[in-house]
Amino acid sequence: MRRHALKLIVCAMLFVLLFTSFLLIGTKASGSKNAVAAVNEELVTVFTGDTLWGIANRFASEKEDIRYVIYLIKERNGLESTDLYPGQKLVIPSI
Repeated sequence: MRRHALKLIVCAMLFVLLFTSFLLIGTKASGSKNAVAAVNEELVTVFTGDTLWGIANRFASEKEDIRYVIYLIKERNGLESTDLYPGQKLVIPSI
């Protein structure tokens, strides 16, 4: 009986640890940061239906690889994924 209780307590503690870990994970979507564009950069507001690919396509020249432009935007804004949400501000680096 004592072993069973110990296993139950350990499982409960692991569950609490995992649950709180998921709560503490941030999205890194630059929503809580104030985006400030430098002189050679542009500030863009994301609207419903916007994608990172579409935004990058607006600012890339014909000879540039769109995947590299997406990479630059993600790096400049600290994004871990390509997920965007309406109202989000993105700084577009000079390309």
